[in-house]
Amino acid sequence: YNRAAALDRIETLLASEDRPCTLIMVDVDDFKGVNDTYGHLEGDAVLKELASFFSQVMRKEDVVARVGGDEFLIFAPGLAAGPATDRILEHLARGPFAAQRATDESARSARASHLHAAPSVSIGAACCVTPPMPFEALYAVADSTLYQAKEAGKAQYRLTVIG
Repeated sequence: YNRAAALDRIETLLASEDRPCTLIMVDVDDFKGVNDTYGHLEGDAVLKELASFFSQVMRKEDVVARVGGDEFLIFAPGLAAGPATDRILEHLARGPFAAQRATDESARSARASHLHAAPSVSIGAACCVTPPMPFEALYAVADSTLYQAKEAGKAQYRLTVIG
């Protein structure tokens, strides 16, 4: 989904949802550095790889969208806080580049250079236990939670449960 289509779909789902749901905001850590170091074509490739990864990890009924330069939004109806959600958020936070980042760390310690960008992501998620809930309210909580994750050191997730 693009931003407009995603927001329309999420607002429609939220208005009629009667089970818990989770809104997940994903931000690529230090994305400007990817473009500055590797070029915009590599930056575009990173965004495409992330979009594909998020779509593969999430269910078909979930809404996955790029909503800004390096930000993605995922809405998962029926996804309540608990061990399954923690596993999903942990998997999303590792991202598709985890193995490459580990290889890059080894290469840097051996003074070799890496060839491709392998950024990490930070995630803020808000789980609404008792919908319906206005999208703006859920978004505000997810956004605030995302900033908590970034301030805590990036490359991680945080989850806030609402009522």
